[in-house]
Amino acid sequence: MLKSVLFRLWLMGSAALIAMLMPVAAVAEPIIIIIGSQHNLQYATGVCSSPLLNAEGIAECKFAGDGRHLGRKFENEVRDRMATNPHCQGVDVFRLNDYHYDDKANFDELADQMKQVHWTLSLEYNPGQTTHNWTLFPWTGGNEFGGELVKGGMVSGEGSVSQIADQICIVVTKRGANVH
Repeated sequence: MLKSVLFRLWLMGSAALIAMLMPVAAVAEPIIIIIGSQHNLQYATGVCSSPLLNAEGIAECKFAGDGRHLGRKFENEVRDRMATNPHCQGVDVFRLNDYHYDDKANFDELADQMKQVHWTLSLEYNPGQTTHNWTLFPWTGGNEFGGELVKGGMVSGEGSVSQIADQICIVVTKRGANVH
């Protein structure tokens, strides 16, 4: 019986020693994307007045009345696809309002996210087309203004709404190539 008790004490001591010597798992930084509505909505407004629009694009812009509605619809579609895309697991997506369109600035509400390492996302909706453009800008964080832009870190692409969501999440979760 004494042997059994000593063995248990030795076993518990060994387990405690192993637990102390094991490195603590690092806590992953959050992956934050902030959609820049002001750019997106202004782009949609500008492209709706372009003489290069095809007939479908002209009709789409006329039906919308305000090109900004198309920009916001596009933002929402990309966000929805990101929410259902398994490549986007662990990605937090926020929107920085266009205060002219939303009648409310939300810069203060996003101050905590801006202080962290994050990406800003610009979306460019092309009325009458099936492919659209996107650009991600990486920021260092560090202050409420986003810190500094990471030199050489910008990534851009194009595609359908589903392709864009997939491409963006592959980039921010580092599942694609490290481009130098």
